[in-house]
Amino acid sequence: MGTQLSVKQQRFVQYYNGNATMAAIEAGYSRKTARSQGQRLLTNVDILMAVKEREKGMVMAKIATRQERQEFWTRIMQDGGIFMRERLKASELLGKSEADFTEKVALSGVHSLAERVKAARERVYRDGGQVKMGRVV
Repeated sequence: MGTQLSVKQQRFVQYYNGNATMAAIEAGYSRKTARSQGQRLLTNVDILMAVKEREKGMVMAKIATRQERQEFWTRIMQDGGIFMRERLKASELLGKSEADFTEKVALSGVHSLAERVKAARERVYRDGGQVKMGRVV
């Protein structure tokens, strides 16, 4: 941040949840001037950055990490007191998160569109058909 926030400004950042007037009152600003103070504080770049940093931390704390999700699914999968349907679903989600069900497909040679069209026409002619205007007749 560019400058050090005052104690009142720090409290404003702490209490701000979308209502600048209430945050200003909670931070210790006068009720009489809280509305204008709150609006003024929201124009301060350092305060805005502090609010964004605080909110970023709050959002990150609410979102489960990959590890947390996998541990949760493992607990569900291993809990014998839970219906088998839920345990199987947890097992499936855990497997998907680890890419257990993905097929590895190896591509042999990359062909251009023209090469693929030529090969398709050759197959059609070989099988006795004719290609006219993009249709097999």
